[in-house]
Amino acid sequence: MLQESFSSFIKQEELIYPGQKNLLAVSGGIDSVVMTYLFYLSELKLQFAIAHCNFKLRNKESDKDEEFVKNLAEELSVPFYKETFNIFEHSGKTSDSVQMAARALRYEWLHEVCKNKGYNLIATAHHHDDNIETLLINLLRGTGIHGLQGIPVKNKNIIRPILFAKKQEIEQFAEKHNLSYREDQSNKENKYLRNIIRNKVVPVFKEINPEFRNNFKQFFENIKLPYQCFLKYIEDNKKELLIKDNERQLIPLKKLKQLEYCENILYELLKNYGFNANTIKDMVASIDKQPGKLFFGNGYVIIKDREYFILFPEQKNKNKIIYIINKPQQYNLPDLKLITKAFDITDNLILNKTRLCANLDFDKLQFPLTLRPWQKGDIFQPLGMQGKKKVSDFLIDEKISIDQKDKIFVLCSGEKIAWIVGHRIDERFKINKNSKRCFYITAIFDDNN
Repeated sequence: MLQESFSSFIKQEELIYPGQKNLLAVSGGIDSVVMTYLFYLSELKLQFAIAHCNFKLRNKESDKDEEFVKNLAEELSVPFYKETFNIFEHSGKTSDSVQMAARALRYEWLHEVCKNKGYNLIATAHHHDDNIETLLINLLRGTGIHGLQGIPVKNKNIIRPILFAKKQEIEQFAEKHNLSYREDQSNKENKYLRNIIRNKVVPVFKEINPEFRNNFKQFFENIKLPYQCFLKYIEDNKKELLIKDNERQLIPLKKLKQLEYCENILYELLKNYGFNANTIKDMVASIDKQPGKLFFGNGYVIIKDREYFILFPEQKNKNKIIYIINKPQQYNLPDLKLITKAFDITDNLILNKTRLCANLDFDKLQFPLTLRPWQKGDIFQPLGMQGKKKVSDFLIDEKISIDQKDKIFVLCSGEKIAWIVGHRIDERFKINKNSKRCFYITAIFDDNN
């Protein structure tokens, strides 16, 4: 029965096309072993290999898991790939839990194997009971409509070909075919939220209604249509709500305020950038407040400006300092390139005076010059002015947006600013009739700003 349902599910969901090669993530537990045999016995003649991660979480038991999976691959005469990770060392370098770190490492490695060995799809052994647990976890965390979907059947090249199957069906298949598998005793410990739900909450559901698993299956079917309608609404409005502007994206506040469910829509727009539900709530609350507030996602930042939420990657140039010598040279930063040269000033010399070029009096400069991000409190004397001015005030006058301010560099001679790169040189370092040599600098920005 499970074998027939497996083939029907693959066809119905269009998970695997003829000729595609599948990489099976196999831990050695009952779920992944049953999935492996379903692939092996399938009438669809599926091509597959087995991949196993050893995270050393259970010492010798983890090594026995690896040996078991290796033997399984040999028994079925399919390719076997394995990798060992020091998960505690990795999680110690990040804020992730051991489980989150292991998950990230596993998927990263599986994608790498696919790329290097020519596999099309990654198959994981998530099943219907996992889907119920995931839904309950999402509800506990205050999920939006996206979390009601549970585990997706397919996410890019990751497929869940036994998501339809109940745990009981998997156990019955293993017993019928006399399959060996490894048991992870930690699954019985109520150390993690998923285990608490599995071992304590789900049994209560079963006691209240023995058919609750079928009801959840119907729920997942029922939510598909409203979710697809919601996604279509998001997609239809996306061009007006998320406007591409070089490397940043703009979300118009006026448009956002007109939407009845702007918090839900904003979440769907920004979830892939790592912004969680609480951050989205704070963003919506800030719409009518003063500009300047920052919101942080996963590798992305949003600034509330006057008319937009501005989304952009976290700055790679932060705290970067480069020293500029007095000889021709090229200096490369992630978003900025500087090219320098020095030459004698002659009577017929015509200087390039665009904002991306600086013509500085060589003899007034103190080398090496320092290139650094501007800081609050920086002061310079803008070209053409008698007095000094705060760099922050200059940037406001130039109408530099809040997110672009974080990209502004200053070129310093000793303690004095000689050039706000790409904008204005300092009056004290300009070329005049007494100047003999010019130190010429060209700035090239990747985003052409």
